[in-house]
Amino acid sequence: MTKFTLTRRQMLQLSATAATALTTGFTFASEQTPHPTTTNNLYAQLLQTWCDGLLAHQISAIRDPALHGAFACPACAIIHGRCGDAIYPLLRVAHTTGKAKYLEAALLVNEWSEIQVSRADGSWINDVTLSSWKGITVFHAIALAEALHHHGTILDTATRQRWTNRLARAAKFLDTFITIDTGNINYPVTASQCFALCALVLGDHHYSDRAHELAHATLEHFTPNGILFGEGHPQTTVTPKHCRPVDLGYNVEESLPALAQYALLTNDKPVLDQTIAALRTHMEFMLPDGAWDNSWGSRNYKWSYWGSRTSDGCHPAYVLLAPHEPKFLEAAHRNLELMAACTHNNLLYGGPDYFAHGDQPCIHHTFTHAKSLATVLDSNAPTLTPSPRQTLPRDEPHALKSFPEIATHVASIGPWRATFTAYDFEYIERVQSGGGGASGGGHASGGALSLLYHQQLGPILTASMTEYQMIEISNQQAFLDKPHMCLTPRIESAGKLTYTSLSDFEAATIARRITELGASVILGAKGRLLTASHQTPPTGEAHYYLTYNLTDSWVLITASADAPPQTPLQFILPVLSRSSETITQPDPKTIRITKPKGTLTISTDASSGFEAIPKERTFNLVPGFEAIPLTIQMQSGQRIQIHLEASLSK
Repeated sequence: MTKFTLTRRQMLQLSATAATALTTGFTFASEQTPHPTTTNNLYAQLLQTWCDGLLAHQISAIRDPALHGAFACPACAIIHGRCGDAIYPLLRVAHTTGKAKYLEAALLVNEWSEIQVSRADGSWINDVTLSSWKGITVFHAIALAEALHHHGTILDTATRQRWTNRLARAAKFLDTFITIDTGNINYPVTASQCFALCALVLGDHHYSDRAHELAHATLEHFTPNGILFGEGHPQTTVTPKHCRPVDLGYNVEESLPALAQYALLTNDKPVLDQTIAALRTHMEFMLPDGAWDNSWGSRNYKWSYWGSRTSDGCHPAYVLLAPHEPKFLEAAHRNLELMAACTHNNLLYGGPDYFAHGDQPCIHHTFTHAKSLATVLDSNAPTLTPSPRQTLPRDEPHALKSFPEIATHVASIGPWRATFTAYDFEYIERVQSGGGGASGGGHASGGALSLLYHQQLGPILTASMTEYQMIEISNQQAFLDKPHMCLTPRIESAGKLTYTSLSDFEAATIARRITELGASVILGAKGRLLTASHQTPPTGEAHYYLTYNLTDSWVLITASADAPPQTPLQFILPVLSRSSETITQPDPKTIRITKPKGTLTISTDASSGFEAIPKERTFNLVPGFEAIPLTIQMQSGQRIQIHLEASLSK
């Protein structure tokens, strides 16, 4: 096959021809060229890989305008209304490779968006039928502005003017729509970047004023620790435990990158300084493998181990501000490597085990996160790879750090990394039509061990939603017809309803570092067994007691419960384990899981030992892991202990 690229003149001719083809029904011939690598770095490689994945799912043979040009989602079997955001990464790859297929794809998906989700007032809506929310106009306007600013030269004059006029209409809509109180905090924050870009592309200084207004209003939404709050309603909520509405995924993948780009575009030092401080704080929740620990977040129903389902990615913030903090480049690079590891068949899968488990990738992940890679590449950053590699906060055994604004503690002892949460903000979706509330399931609380990670063996335990629910019906996946369950370790009483240790927002907790007999951390909780909607058992309250002890060598979980007579009780420990890992049980009280770099041994002092090991792995879409659920029967008033220890392969 012959490899060729287009000159700028040929690109302009194609752009003009494509505009005609969209109205006349002309079909372009498919370009039969090999898959080149534009530059020798992972950002460019992964961006082109993802764009190829988008092209493979673009509907071109069907001429019906309801479908033509959109991307079919292999996981959701729908068209996501925001797929037009892909115009920016597609134009970037078209410009840098000179390949006609990427320009054609951008023109086609833009036309689909204008026909199906564009509105006369200048807005775009979230979905054709499932959600009429217009706030997403801010995201598509950013993509359109970035495309015009960086790559508008490959569009013919008429197309470029038409896109510019459309951007002007969107900016005019947002001017009256967006205030600091619009939606969750991610909307006004990203609008600050959007207005700054509109001022640049449209030459209208009024939008500079709007950008400054929103960015500086955002400065009132940071805690003393530097955590951005407002991911919930009202944005300024203070809970009984003095917590704020915070979601790590949205903060690091959408709001802080937007604020960073606003600050750089406008040379706004107060905003820049606050953003740098916030990025340092949020980096405390990056795991050593580049994952974002959003096991506690207000919107963790969209938590994907590498980030969040429909946001853009952490890379613009951490790469563009790396001159101010070298560790930022390391954080971005590790996360990029994790995303590359979760990419199969040219699409980004929603977590580490989606592909192995047989789940399909939601295409939303790919077209949104491709934007962040395009932004990084268009920034002309002098380097994208940290050299030498830097040490991140959770690489080191710092013992214990506490974040009272989210009632969450992170512990690092020896090779163990743990997160312990009693976060009591409950998210309720007020925007997406067809979605649910949080009454049927939300983030884990009650003093849950929401994450346990080992430096060599990787993730061991993780939280998921207390009960999986489609809170945003068009932005979450449905489970396959295979076993699935909540992944958070818990005491549980199951009957007609299920009562667990995960849902008591009033639970009392302690977190303490102990140094007398060597470094260790004690985390403890006591509370009530409740349903996901916080109901007590009809037979009377059941109280639980949990302690987690972390040392250099092992982790010890101690659990007990006091419950009315005849109350069934059990401890469920879903240990993360892919189907390919070998599990052995040398005796009823001991289980060994062989992982790529060593063996995890789990033992208990419970008289009955572990229940029979299930033959099939369970799975949860949040954050995308297979697990083997280990169950121990409990008796009211009797304590059990579970011991976890790792041994490394030689």
